[in-house]
Amino acid sequence: MRVNKVIFEDLEIQKLNLESPEDFSKLIIEYLCGEIQLKDLEEEEKKSLLATIQHAKTEGINRQQFNEILLLLEQDRISKDFFEYFFTTNKKSEKNKTDKENVIKLSEIRDRIQRFRGYAMLCFGNFRFAYKDLMKKDYEYIRKKLCFCQKELITVEDEHKEDEYKKRLKLIVDITPIDRSKTWYTGYISQKQIKKHWEVLEDYYKENIDNQQVKNDCENLTKLLVDIEEDRKRIENIAEKNTITYLTWDYMDVYIATSMRNKWEYEEVFDFTLEIFKKGKLSELNLRYFDPTQSLCKDRIDKGLIEGLMLKRAKCTIYLAQELDTMGKDSELAATLAQEKPVIAYVPEIDYNVHLEKIKNYPINFFIKRLHILIAEDIFEDNIDEVKKIDTNYTDTIRLFFDRVDACHPINFCFLFSEKDNEFKTNNKEVFEKICKILTVAEQCHFNNRANILREKHPLAIQVALKTGVANGVLVVRNPKQCAELLYSILTNSLKFTIRFDEEEGSDGMTKLIENISGSTFRVVTHNEKLTNSFWNFYLDY
Repeated sequence: MRVNKVIFEDLEIQKLNLESPEDFSKLIIEYLCGEIQLKDLEEEEKKSLLATIQHAKTEGINRQQFNEILLLLEQDRISKDFFEYFFTTNKKSEKNKTDKENVIKLSEIRDRIQRFRGYAMLCFGNFRFAYKDLMKKDYEYIRKKLCFCQKELITVEDEHKEDEYKKRLKLIVDITPIDRSKTWYTGYISQKQIKKHWEVLEDYYKENIDNQQVKNDCENLTKLLVDIEEDRKRIENIAEKNTITYLTWDYMDVYIATSMRNKWEYEEVFDFTLEIFKKGKLSELNLRYFDPTQSLCKDRIDKGLIEGLMLKRAKCTIYLAQELDTMGKDSELAATLAQEKPVIAYVPEIDYNVHLEKIKNYPINFFIKRLHILIAEDIFEDNIDEVKKIDTNYTDTIRLFFDRVDACHPINFCFLFSEKDNEFKTNNKEVFEKICKILTVAEQCHFNNRANILREKHPLAIQVALKTGVANGVLVVRNPKQCAELLYSILTNSLKFTIRFDEEEGSDGMTKLIENISGSTFRVVTHNEKLTNSFWNFYLDY
């Protein structure tokens, strides 16, 4: 028996009354064969269909009888292997097995056509094209076509794909873990940031050369920077060796696409990967994933080649929507979709109270940068009602905060000098606490909007797979638990989908394949006939 862990539910097919000849013919002509039903059924056709429907309801029908239905409705016949693959629960028949043994009841036809349509969307992007390509083919051809994109389970031995991961041998050579607080040393700009701290410290010393307390402070801070620089070199060496280790692994399951510039961003990514891969069901699968917080390559060309290789080898990419998105990270998302592989876009769902407490420990430089960016992107103006619930005079509060920042020496905002940073927070406690609240609600609105754009509005959230022309969509999740659940379903081939018709403004409508955990469009088939005809006439020729 073939195990079908991927599940499809077609909302339009569910509405059909299969005991009605009109609805039954619609199920076959439009939903299986992918043709628009242009003419009404003649009376003789209705009588024949009614007799067939009644027989299918009580006795069931085999492949020969199903082909008679297809011919009656002026459609092409299907092969024995096509019927067995999509319409029966048996694996490939042995040579001496007859069609009589493989029958299907009326109540099952709907589910089997749902299944065909789901795989047509996954692997072809066009229902008619899928039917015409597969209807006469043998079992092995069909299997290979579908395995290209979704690796459907065929044999009893593969019934539990998670066992395949659990039985993996332990790594002989693993990466050397880098501590959370030191992951930012793996960033190519960490050296520049330390250099900037040196410059600010020197200016601070020169400006206060006659102040003994300042001189003492500078001596202590100098020792701190010397120790940090030595530690950075040690961590860089470990990260470079980790990169070599990643290159030697025999397989790669997941690539994590990030854009990290600041210390807090590295720590957030570290926490995320820990939550995803080291806890829950995924921790049992012996997965191998490329963690950018544990890797370093100083040469930009080599770095691009390494990341390109990891993207090519990985089964799935997790795209982290962070404070800033970059060309590099966005291109990694597009490159994955173009390979017809899943992209999980993690857009954090901001819990107001949790986020508020978390950012209170972030350096003042975080608030300076984020406020400038959110102001420039009109986040406050676009969400003014929400922001005013926190502070009706939020513009005055932000202005006051920047005035206090401008009045201080830059050394107060060098994040490595945490004592200076905390000193500013203490001396400006009231305005700092207000800024934390304002920024939290702004970030909440900002990430909610980004999730909505990625899931519903951005045209580039759907990318055409280069090899097949299939329209491949981003799967948007909002918390680590949801991300881990979706990744587990992808890797163990246990995804569940809903097929539904959708009519967006200005379109002829489309059929969407919605992934159930994320609620995101994973595949789409347009109903624009001119576009469809032109697209499939040209695309596969290039």
